[in-house]
Amino acid sequence: MGASPVDSQHGTRPSPPRAVDLRRQRTPDVEILACSTYDLLLSLHVALASPNYEYADFDIGPDWIEHARARLAAADPAASALLRRYFGSSQSGSLHATLISLVWECPPPRDAEQFITWLGELPIEQFLRVLLDQEELGDDWPTLLDAVLAEAAPDDRERHPAAGQLLARFADDVRPTVAGVLRDPLAARAELLAALHVWNAAVFTSERERLIPLLRREVAVLERQRAEMAPDRFVKLAMRGVEWQRPAGLRRIIFAPSYFCRPAVFYHFWRGTLTFCVPVEAEVIEEAAGARAADPRAPSEEVLHFFEALGEETRLRILRLLAEREMYLTEISERLGLTKATTKHHMVKLRAAGLVTLYDRDRMTYYALRPDIARHAAQLLEGYLGRPSPA
Repeated sequence: MGASPVDSQHGTRPSPPRAVDLRRQRTPDVEILACSTYDLLLSLHVALASPNYEYADFDIGPDWIEHARARLAAADPAASALLRRYFGSSQSGSLHATLISLVWECPPPRDAEQFITWLGELPIEQFLRVLLDQEELGDDWPTLLDAVLAEAAPDDRERHPAAGQLLARFADDVRPTVAGVLRDPLAARAELLAALHVWNAAVFTSERERLIPLLRREVAVLERQRAEMAPDRFVKLAMRGVEWQRPAGLRRIIFAPSYFCRPAVFYHFWRGTLTFCVPVEAEVIEEAAGARAADPRAPSEEVLHFFEALGEETRLRILRLLAEREMYLTEISERLGLTKATTKHHMVKLRAAGLVTLYDRDRMTYYALRPDIARHAAQLLEGYLGRPSPA
């Protein structure tokens, strides 16, 4: 039998080698921003949603949406059509684009006018990578984009082999919009930014001042929760129950409260940063409005909606389904044997009560159970009764 290996210096067996995985992901940094420019962009998505289906997905309501559309069209019909092409979800061929990932990149104070001007100063490649980003384009699509943009002449860009490969990655109805951008990227950007200036002046500027106190209050709530919780638990709570797969290379999460996206969440991952726009809570809006000052014994709208939503068998069954996993509307309808219209009605009630949230993924809208529902119910009831909430 051979001798056991020993440490020549100490005469002992060496310890096994320690394996270190250099790919191990570190805990991402978390930042919480009160910035109304996120709402500048999200108000566009909400206003340009489909009136046949998606109006009910947003608490801002159809009256505000119709009024905002009318103000935009009256200010500049061409800007209205252009913004629908890039941001609208009701128009065939729309990119349904997002620029929210660029807000954090903008130097402070990141207000709307500064942000739009700054977008015009970005390298065009950086701007287009966010504007054109879609699901399932493949990891190499930025390389194809760079190859197309490297051609100086528009005709050469259109004939470049990479142009055909890139356009093939997009849905058929979206390709003409993308082709127009590739033909003259600088002109397309200038046209889009001019339309954003119109939206800001005609619609958003009048909303901004009332939004800022709400965003700051929501940030204060999130900061308090972060101070009281372990990082992983805070992230899960702040994400409102959304199931997500951690992207490779995630270094930072930006939580940005939004008034206009309520009760939906919008998120986008770009260059190591996940931007996650979370809805301002109903309780924050009520507190800011002083809704209960006249009668301190009156239950808040949040309390009323919460327990009204729980007092119905079908809605309780829906919550039980969502406790298993996230689902889209058709799944819920089929599992319960309901029509989509009936299921949609119940989902509106559950969302208004803050029991579920919704978000888009792979061009589908998913519903997810909000975390800590039982604990939140106890806190609401104990808070209304004037008793200390349970730990």
